[in-house]
Amino acid sequence: MKWTRDIQDPALFVQAEFNSTLEEADNPLPVYKDYLQNCNQYLIEQFDSAQPIKEILYKRAWFIDQLLIQAWMRNDPDDDLALVAVGGYGRGELHPESDIDILILTKTQIKPGARKHLESFLMFLWDIGLEVGHSVRTIKDCQREAKADITIMTNLMESRLVAGNEGLFEEMKRATGPRKIWSPRKFFEAKMEEQAARHRKFDNTEYNLEPNIKEGPGGLRDIQVIDWVAKRYF
Repeated sequence: MKWTRDIQDPALFVQAEFNSTLEEADNPLPVYKDYLQNCNQYLIEQFDSAQPIKEILYKRAWFIDQLLIQAWMRNDPDDDLALVAVGGYGRGELHPESDIDILILTKTQIKPGARKHLESFLMFLWDIGLEVGHSVRTIKDCQREAKADITIMTNLMESRLVAGNEGLFEEMKRATGPRKIWSPRKFFEAKMEEQAARHRKFDNTEYNLEPNIKEGPGGLRDIQVIDWVAKRYF
């Protein structure tokens, strides 16, 4: 199973029902909280009944998409903004305790009016109980920071549009593509250096009573490096 925005699970979210519940509520906050709590409980039950793990991770990412889209539209966003999922969330693999990493992409520096809407949007996400990591960048910001930091480049490679200006998102992808910065060879060499440093930090796995299965040698991060290098090349 691969990530797709067309995942539809009515046990998690049905927009018509959600909108109806919002219309009847005096305060939207409890509605979002209830939906989030129901999602968590439902996915725990899915896990306990031995449903495929990938499917559970994808469903959680899909559900969070739905909440973020509704909250984004609620704050009347500027047409020159894009809400972008990055990192593991962008890949569609969202674990229960993972941060929800988002990039708010803007054509120009944020205007005071738009800044107020964005602050309201982010506060609302925190208020409903989401652990959100965020950045606000122009396309030039993305290109400059990705060029200087391989980790940022890797996060942007995993990005996908959640809501907002699609053209702006595509322009960012081109600006940070391998024809502009981080050619496949340079990206590969940088990831190998990064991996070697990580292995030095988490080495001697066989002597660790609790080896780090994410960052240690042979762990999840090593598998992801193969995927990232292939994505950059192809």
